[in-house]
Amino acid sequence: MSRRADLRRLVETKNGLVVPGAYDGVSARLVERAGFPAVYMTGYGTSASRLGLPDLGYAGLAEMADHARNLAAAVEIPLIADADTGYGNALSVRRTVQAYEAAGVAALHIE
Repeated sequence: MSRRADLRRLVETKNGLVVPGAYDGVSARLVERAGFPAVYMTGYGTSASRLGLPDLGYAGLAEMADHARNLAAAVEIPLIADADTGYGNALSVRRTVQAYEAAGVAALHIE
């Protein structure tokens, strides 16, 4: 079963999920080892850990998708990821979704 299917099943069968945030592969593995059903890639955590900067738009789509790929590869549980504003207009949002999907993200949110 795919991680997207796993997450869909969890959402459909639970009254809510606690999904801790992770900022790198090690913290994602800690979330998994603690027994949580999914892990969340934070925008601030990504920007701070990769760039040493706050989540103010410094990290672009390529950096965020690459970071998501690393987190998804580190764990077996579904990854939910922050996709910021989608990185542009409607066409950019489509590209963002495709990049995150290719990175192994099970779900994303756009602000």
